[in-house]
Amino acid sequence: MADTRPAGFFRNQIYQLYRRYSAIAHFFTHRIRPAGFLLILLVPASWVLIPQLIEGPLFQMRGSILTVLGISLIWAFFRNAQVKIYRELPRLATAGEPVHYRVKVHNTSRKRLASAKLLELPPDNRPSYRLFTNSKEPGEEKRNIVDQMLAYYRWEWLQHTLTRFTPESAPPLPHLEAGENVSTKLSLTPRKRGVITLSDMRVCLPDPLGIFQRCKRTSAADDKLIVLPKRYRLPAYHIPGHARFQLGGESASSSTGQSGDFTSVRDYRPGDPIRHIHWKSWARTGKAIVKEYEDVFFPRYGLVLDTYSPAHQAELFELAVSLAASFASSIDTRESLLDLMFIRNKAHVFSTGNGEDRIDSMLEVLANVSCEPNHDFISLQKLVLRYSDELTACICIFTEWCDQRRDTVMKLHHAGMPLKVFSICSDLDSAKSLNSQYPSAVPIIWLRQNYIEEDLQQNIF
Repeated sequence: MADTRPAGFFRNQIYQLYRRYSAIAHFFTHRIRPAGFLLILLVPASWVLIPQLIEGPLFQMRGSILTVLGISLIWAFFRNAQVKIYRELPRLATAGEPVHYRVKVHNTSRKRLASAKLLELPPDNRPSYRLFTNSKEPGEEKRNIVDQMLAYYRWEWLQHTLTRFTPESAPPLPHLEAGENVSTKLSLTPRKRGVITLSDMRVCLPDPLGIFQRCKRTSAADDKLIVLPKRYRLPAYHIPGHARFQLGGESASSSTGQSGDFTSVRDYRPGDPIRHIHWKSWARTGKAIVKEYEDVFFPRYGLVLDTYSPAHQAELFELAVSLAASFASSIDTRESLLDLMFIRNKAHVFSTGNGEDRIDSMLEVLANVSCEPNHDFISLQKLVLRYSDELTACICIFTEWCDQRRDTVMKLHHAGMPLKVFSICSDLDSAKSLNSQYPSAVPIIWLRQNYIEEDLQQNIF
């Protein structure tokens, strides 16, 4: 067996170097203002351009720059603040869309707070050593041997994917006297779905010259923000199939009983709701009479999400989740039922519609769903077939196309279920190749990775 210790030692040293470099860059980025970076760059430039003579304008300029930098650094170092923060977050947010929220600031120190700004820092986005070692940047095999060995672009890609949100520039805080409160507005843009923990609010205290600033942590409780998946605009469409006797109306709502049009009256039976009693008939006959209604049946749709995606196809899985969220948001669940089905360690079915949880709850489920590393299409087939007699139609969303996915679609098709199948591909050429390699009796609607919304507008139904 070949000894891999030298390669492992080299990769570990590279990882430690990148990790320390990121920490240093993060520290100075939030403590040196743009003017400070400019002055710092002018210091070595003045050394290169200074003439041999000690006297001269460049020598004086160098001295002035060093003096300004020194005064600003000392001033920023001795600035201090003690503030307590209370966030007022919305219950839900959407990936890629700005979130605006209010923050209450309480000055708990005995000194006046002036010229300060708030900054919401995202969680640490440095990948673990295991993730860095086992991951592979998309297209990394096309890079030269030096880039593959140093894996710097892989590090940058991982940091980009692990960044949960981007904070927006905040307005300066008004001057706060000791013990005074103020409310301000902050904004951030979530970059991916899931639950974001806000735990690092800083108060930035710049020096009067605007060169350096102190970035001091505030006293604030950890807050969580649920970020829903991105959703696409869907054109008007029709899902095939007919209602399969799914009882709807009030009988499927939070209230019990029947629904529909009033048909007749009958004698009271134990268990009949009081609100269905026909009081005039009771008063006339002297015995309890209840009203009967015609039952209303709603269609029930299935939304099948393919969760089987390897790590290098994580982006395709995110697109599939966004597509599922788009359909979940567009189907009118006031007049239908919708079942979200997927496999994650075990079979999961989440229903929404008239009498079920709201659509926001289904979107929250999609916000937290994750990939399933082990392929188990047999369990997915059994899950959907279990509800085949109740479903009006089924929308299947796949992250790829292969013989197992084709077999899953064929079994559902042979069970007599109306299907609409979507598969995400990199380009049309690969879609044609997969379609010819694994032909299906059910038409596949191919959506290109970078043109999901455009393809939906043209090819949806």
